[in-house]
Amino acid sequence: MHISLNNQIFFNQETIPCYSMLKDHEIWTRNLTKVYQTRKIQTLAVDHIDLRVSPGIHGFLGPNGAGKTTTINMLVGAISITEGEAFIKGHRAGSIQARRLIGFLPQDPAFYGSMTALDYLVFMAQLFGLRKSVARARARDLLEFFGLEEETSKTIAEFSGGMKQKVGLASTLIHEPKLLILDEPTTNLDPVGRKSIIDYIKQLSTDMSIFVSSHILSEIEQMCEEVTILVNGKIIITDKIRDLKNKYSIVEDKFVLDTDDNDLVLKKLLSSKDEGIKKAWMGDDGKIYIITEERRKLQELVSSLIRAQGILINDFHQVEVPLQDIFIKLMEKE
Repeated sequence: MHISLNNQIFFNQETIPCYSMLKDHEIWTRNLTKVYQTRKIQTLAVDHIDLRVSPGIHGFLGPNGAGKTTTINMLVGAISITEGEAFIKGHRAGSIQARRLIGFLPQDPAFYGSMTALDYLVFMAQLFGLRKSVARARARDLLEFFGLEEETSKTIAEFSGGMKQKVGLASTLIHEPKLLILDEPTTNLDPVGRKSIIDYIKQLSTDMSIFVSSHILSEIEQMCEEVTILVNGKIIITDKIRDLKNKYSIVEDKFVLDTDDNDLVLKKLLSSKDEGIKKAWMGDDGKIYIITEERRKLQELVSSLIRAQGILINDFHQVEVPLQDIFIKLMEKE
């Protein structure tokens, strides 16, 4: 097989990996590439990415224009692949077998507004070949799961944004897929609506894997164990969030300490000759915040101080670096 790109000829000389290896990944790509051609202009949207997605909830991050939606559209078979290959649970992306395994919710799902949610879900089920009786039973179960069973008389046009998003999620589940691919599933929702959708996604992850693209990093942090970050069409990192935090945490460690006498403890800490404490102060919440370069020394100091003064500890923990800070660091590096 050869592909013309920028007036060069590329040959795919590598063999397709064995099925047993591919099926261990929810998504597996090699050199996945998308070039958009408009007359004399070529735009490289996705640049030879090797994506490996294991079972669970996997976050797909990147700034606007990074190529996230283009990648997703190739995975679900909505657009052609310029170069490379992609597989869904061992089946080539875009094939009938792969499409049957996927439940896909695009960034801006379109509905037939004149339909009720029940009619819409039955219609979607029949597109997947389900008998009408089975389709209606599954649709009613999903409406109940999403708390919409009392809204069967309303048309979708009358629904709020959050309710429409629930209908969209329900439609992705109607054929009982093995993998959900969600593109910005909480876009344009208020905080209550976002929380509701996140809660449903976490519930669904007990039965299937989920690949979710979002630019709201706090939401990805709540949902995902592992993330891939895409910048300018290239993958710059794939890792577990926990490992990313350990790797990119700042040199200084920040701790929060709360006792039954914070004023006394803070005074003792500030008067301490221990060089491990760089800074300590009382926060607006009345708790003590400490920055140290010597984590063990601080832990030993707090333990001895508490014992000496007979003070009770309510809380003592290290503040984690948020995913957003890691993302910004990586963007600055790129």
